[in-house]
Amino acid sequence: MKKILIYTAGALLIAGSYGCKKFLNQVPDDRLTFDQMYQKKATVDQALANVYSTLPDQNQDRSASASGNIGPWTAASDEADYTLPNFTENVNSGAWDATSGQVNYHWQSYYRGIQAASSFMANVTKCTDCNIGGIDIVNRYYNEARALRAIYYYYLVRQYGPVVLLGNDPIASDAPLAEISKPRNSMDECIDYIVSELEAASQRLPATPQANEDYGHITASVADAYKIKALLTAARPLFNGNTDYANLKNQDGKQLINQTYNVAKWTRLATAAKAFLNNPNYSGYALYTVTATPSGLPNTAFNRAFIATRDVFLNGWNSEVIFGRGGDVTFYQYSLAPNHSGASGGDKGGSFLSPSQQLVDAFFTANGLPIESDPTYSANGTSSYQAPDPNDQGVSRNISNMYVNREPRFYADITYSGRKWINPSSNIVTSFEFNGNAGKSAIANNDYTKTGYTSRKHLTVAGWTSGRTIFTVIRLAEIYLDYIEALQESNPSDPDILIYLNRIRTRAGIPVYGNGGLPVPTNMRDAIRRERRVELAFELDRYFYTREWKIAETTDTQIRGLNITQNAPGFFTPVVTENRVFQKKHYLWPIPSGEIQKVPVIVQNTGW
Repeated sequence: MKKILIYTAGALLIAGSYGCKKFLNQVPDDRLTFDQMYQKKATVDQALANVYSTLPDQNQDRSASASGNIGPWTAASDEADYTLPNFTENVNSGAWDATSGQVNYHWQSYYRGIQAASSFMANVTKCTDCNIGGIDIVNRYYNEARALRAIYYYYLVRQYGPVVLLGNDPIASDAPLAEISKPRNSMDECIDYIVSELEAASQRLPATPQANEDYGHITASVADAYKIKALLTAARPLFNGNTDYANLKNQDGKQLINQTYNVAKWTRLATAAKAFLNNPNYSGYALYTVTATPSGLPNTAFNRAFIATRDVFLNGWNSEVIFGRGGDVTFYQYSLAPNHSGASGGDKGGSFLSPSQQLVDAFFTANGLPIESDPTYSANGTSSYQAPDPNDQGVSRNISNMYVNREPRFYADITYSGRKWINPSSNIVTSFEFNGNAGKSAIANNDYTKTGYTSRKHLTVAGWTSGRTIFTVIRLAEIYLDYIEALQESNPSDPDILIYLNRIRTRAGIPVYGNGGLPVPTNMRDAIRRERRVELAFELDRYFYTREWKIAETTDTQIRGLNITQNAPGFFTPVVTENRVFQKKHYLWPIPSGEIQKVPVIVQNTGW
């Protein structure tokens, strides 16, 4: 097992990236002294890899745990459910509290990462061979660690709300408790610190990867993208004038979440996002598109959009990817592949990740309209339809009308009954009906879909055993959506709203709003939110924005799916597959009770 060097504070908050390039695979030699660790570039690289190791690993999404520092974000939102038992079941049933292990390890892990970053920054200047060929590697590594420290604070506040800012110096392992016992900072103080640190690091980092070995490192564009994410969290209703937290105060009466709505927070976000989009050093970023389709698939605009929205996640470090992480994707992809009876290898998976009917219904029609607004849409009956799969052309399959004439992103993201399996070498047509080849009838364990669907997004075309280069963490489409949300809340007449919203829709292969296309929506806020839900599905976004928008009390009370205990036609009747518990206190995670016991000046979140 790899040994990971962790610098601990031993008391407050510090209980006792991987980026696809080789330096992030290294680990420190535990026979070196602390000073020796920082004398040579080879071991400095290993120490930096340790700082990156706290970044959450979406490849471990199906088994939320300390391994990979990943939370229950996908299946604890209304996007999906996991058939495979994990901590999401505790979250969805309300069976968790401040003593839960998951609550504790996220808190501790991010603070370990913060402490590791501070220790690295304090010692990297000791390196004697780090400046090679005139490149100031010490300065670059220092600012990568500085940005990572701010990023870990961002992940903390997104999950727990206001936290304790430890300062810029590493905490000595033998520091007395009284010296490091600190109360929580306010949310505004946390965001200002995160933003200022990311800005300072950004100014001293290369704008984008300059060489192959730079991919997976924090660059200026990555730091700026995280700054936008932090400002977005701060501007949304959960932390912007939320009177539900009127009593969330430190023991001295200090208010931790501001009680007055401030539109300037949206303006600040819009300014940061626009600066990113207008930065000439970032001009190489563009929405991923294709000019031609694979052999056998007609080269139509619809089919090009399907390939683009599918392959943006499969085609490595493409023009849209701002930041990504590598790692073993097989466990994640196994969750996506249906458990096809009699199949083998990459064609027979676990059917674990089960998209909700709510998500299926959220995708637009091919006409670019919500299903409830398109008179051509019907959820009843069946039709013969040709899906845009390169391995299934010339065959019209009889499928539910729910899946006929939907937008390209729907076909890129969802596997439904009657769909040709993704592997071009396979002849399987997936059926999730009770007696179907991936139905519950013949499956004795949990390897079946709960909702009658599996996710297709992020899955390589050869099946789950085939690898991928990276898991996309931040891409340009997200920056577009952040920008237009900020404009809608601060300056709704700004023409950039339609410009950038329509860029996403154009790439998605659906009609634009205005300009001779569809009428401009009267409720633009809703239109932006609908677009975000579809565009960023299964990208660890939905859990947080339903909470930051304060709508989770409505969205997160149940999961709907198809009736997997029946064959057609009863199978295609949507039913409630899971009732869930969501209370106001669940908008934030509780501070771990162990931390409060050690440091009583830390106050608990409201309701916990």
